[in-house]
Amino acid sequence: MRRVTLLALLAALVVIGVGGDQITAQDVTRHYLILAKGQGTSNPALVKAIINAGGIVTAELPEIGVVLADSRSPGFQAAVVALPGVQEAAEDVEVPWLSPNERSVEASGVEATGVNSEPYWAYQWNIGQIHADLTAAAGDQGWGKVRARVAVLDAGIWKDHPDIQANVNVALSKSFVPGEPGIDPIVYGFNHGTHVAGIIAAPVNNRGIQGVAPEAEIVAVKVLRSDLGYGAFSWIIQGILYASGPSVRADVINMSLGAVFDRINAEGGGTGPLIAALNRAINYATMAGTLCVSSAGNEGFDLDSRLWSIPAQSGNGMAVAATGPDGLTDFDRPASYTNYGLSVVNVTAPGGDFVNDDYYPYDMVLSPAGRTSGGTWQYFFAAGTSMAAPHVAGVAALIVGKYGTMNPAQLKTLIEQSADDILKPGADPYSGRGRINAVRALERR
Repeated sequence: MRRVTLLALLAALVVIGVGGDQITAQDVTRHYLILAKGQGTSNPALVKAIINAGGIVTAELPEIGVVLADSRSPGFQAAVVALPGVQEAAEDVEVPWLSPNERSVEASGVEATGVNSEPYWAYQWNIGQIHADLTAAAGDQGWGKVRARVAVLDAGIWKDHPDIQANVNVALSKSFVPGEPGIDPIVYGFNHGTHVAGIIAAPVNNRGIQGVAPEAEIVAVKVLRSDLGYGAFSWIIQGILYASGPSVRADVINMSLGAVFDRINAEGGGTGPLIAALNRAINYATMAGTLCVSSAGNEGFDLDSRLWSIPAQSGNGMAVAATGPDGLTDFDRPASYTNYGLSVVNVTAPGGDFVNDDYYPYDMVLSPAGRTSGGTWQYFFAAGTSMAAPHVAGVAALIVGKYGTMNPAQLKTLIEQSADDILKPGADPYSGRGRINAVRALERR
């Protein structure tokens, strides 16, 4: 996740040149997110007022009091904000949500090891570090009472990859990205969402790797462009509502995505309403019974500051920092890139690292992630807090699978209280309540 220069983003949207001719503001269709003062019910009067102000309503999200609208009128936003039923409004900009600081490299030449039934098991230091190898051996793989459902909000997924295919619910999977109606990527090679899904729920199938919760169900919700990792706030918000709503009712939402904003400039740059709407969506999901797990970010920023990493700091979900070894030693060291903050980080989990050239890329996290144009399925090593968050989502799925559906606050508390205190005693900025422990999380409460 990278820091976004909001003024540059907004300025780039003001004037667009085509064929040497400048397009006036009236000729540009802009997308807006409008926050109503109330939540929970449809507001036909407000929708009509937005239309009368020059807008074309594209969606109403009554559960969180948000209306999405398009308009070519340069005075539309000011007119909408003046409406009595409107709290605030902003242009719905697309933002890069996948960090350029993350690393990935294809696992070509990786040999089968035969340590267990999964050929690449010996490369999965991450699974042993959180003791998910022991939960699998004990049969606590997520099918005790229910089959836990995890929604992966990301840049799509290679749904037919043989190392995750069995656990993907294609019927419920959905895309909210305009121009990308399917959940498969539109480009070949590494796909971020597939890598994340594999960490959560790659089955034990004598192929590739084992996920943290090998029997959990994955619902892929595409909210980012699969070629660039960009996405509008409204796509992510709609994805959260869909995943936590009656159609899916996910036990867990994993969001290995995010962007860092300056708290002061975010308001001045006009994105305050967008961030507020995202808060509403995550709080709605939590009230609906879905735990939202987000990566803390990869800039090495202190988030106990004016910097704001979202969705890690949105609503009442969980924010996950990353650990990563330095040469396959000291597995619980804070990763070189991870964001941190005592007021932000709930727990930490394996994200991998790339600081030791002699062990590159084996200090990173291995997962199914790609497909070539010729149809060959690929595995990739990758490192980032994007890889840490799905370990937490996987442990949450194990808990739900063993004990049944529970309140997100209870699930969050159980994950935190069962974590291993790995750094200084008590909560700390880099690990929060500690590094997750799958075995302890599954002990009877």
